[in-house]
Amino acid sequence: MEWPVTSGDYITEDVNSRVAVVTLASDYKAWNLKNYAVCGTCFTENFGIEKIIVNVLANPNINFLIVCGEESDHLAGESIISLAENGVSTMTGLRKIVGSHSPLPYLNEIPMTAISRFLREIKVIDLVGNKDLVTIQKAIDSCTTPARNEAYVISMPEIDENTWKKYEKLVTQNVRSKIKKG
Repeated sequence: MEWPVTSGDYITEDVNSRVAVVTLASDYKAWNLKNYAVCGTCFTENFGIEKIIVNVLANPNINFLIVCGEESDHLAGESIISLAENGVSTMTGLRKIVGSHSPLPYLNEIPMTAISRFLREIKVIDLVGNKDLVTIQKAIDSCTTPARNEAYVISMPEIDENTWKKYEKLVTQNVRSKIKKG
């Protein structure tokens, strides 16, 4: 099996590393970090996070996800941290990240088993906003626990510029709700 299993804006280094790094809206290519399995950006609080989950779970060596760099406009970093701390709510029939303030914090393109496994098996390290390369590299180098038992490989549907439209009603409702409160 070829890894990573889904596309994205990332680079790979050592597939045997225990660490995945997401630099949010910061340019990871200029950072020159070492000793990670995969390092890349994440701008969106839904499809971007789902791609991270899919790729991280597909590599049984990864136990840690370091979330660092400049936050995106969609609060992808806050959403990843909220996911790790609070999980998802399924009360509305959608899987909403509890505690996220982003516009569309829904993880509906991957199975709930993948989300549950991610929450159970991957330790998320919160360095959101941190762009200090020494601090980030120290965090990478400190992640040394044994590998997970097995990869969990799932497929993810292709995402394009129209995929978000399934949430169009929710966006409209959220905007109207904010206008009424304001």
